[in-house]
Amino acid sequence: MRLQIQHQTRYTYDDFVFLEPHYLNFCPQQRSYLQVEAFELKVNPLPDGLFPLLNIENALQYQCWFDKTVNSLEINTFIKVRSFKFNPFGFFIDMDTLRMNSHEHFGYLDINYLVSSEMEAVLRPYLSVPPNELLTPVTEILQLINQNWSYSVRYTEDIHEPSECFHRKSGSCRDLSWMMIVMLRYLKIPARFVGGYAFNPELGEGHELHAWVEFLAPGAGWIGVDPSAGIFINEAYIPIAASKDPKKTLPVYGSYRGNVSSRLETEVKITEY
Repeated sequence: MRLQIQHQTRYTYDDFVFLEPHYLNFCPQQRSYLQVEAFELKVNPLPDGLFPLLNIENALQYQCWFDKTVNSLEINTFIKVRSFKFNPFGFFIDMDTLRMNSHEHFGYLDINYLVSSEMEAVLRPYLSVPPNELLTPVTEILQLINQNWSYSVRYTEDIHEPSECFHRKSGSCRDLSWMMIVMLRYLKIPARFVGGYAFNPELGEGHELHAWVEFLAPGAGWIGVDPSAGIFINEAYIPIAASKDPKKTLPVYGSYRGNVSSRLETEVKITEY
């Protein structure tokens, strides 16, 4: 499958502001099933610096900065990828790898939010599941969220706290993914947040810019699951950022100096070619 992705992001400010360094996540991450055939990034106004870097989580992103004030920031990305079908269940659990690499789990087990008693009650039966059977709680929690929480599109950059999302019984892809990550971490399963694109008509309008979850399966590495759709990810998922912190997976993150408001407009088009 070949996909063409056009992504426009535009920030408009009520007055001229000075932008602190911004970090841009638009380049598809390396995955075994994914081949990037074209990538073009344009920033307007023209920045004074645009530096490609490999961040601490081994992903390519761009550092962007300006030496002048601006009243808007527009980023246009053009991407072509070739994505190959793969078996999302074609792995096995290797507990020897888990013991050897336990020090690598730092940060992917952190929970900085209050886990409600209701959420704890749902997770309690899985605490006794042995680590080599982790696919049981992962799969059942994935289905639990998909069947009992409604999926809603929300274009704001904020994210609901897991306990709030749990009680609302609804959320955006970002809310549902973050809630699932905290649930997995509560069960001592390392998990991280992934932001990217999804060519998945089953999710309806607004699904193209999407978020999902990756959990660490000993011996198999990071395995992707999508609580919004209730599936293990397939070739239709194009990751652009993965992190233990959801804020670091936004297409654009940074700050500005100035006591003014800003407005965000974004448009993503994905077509097969």
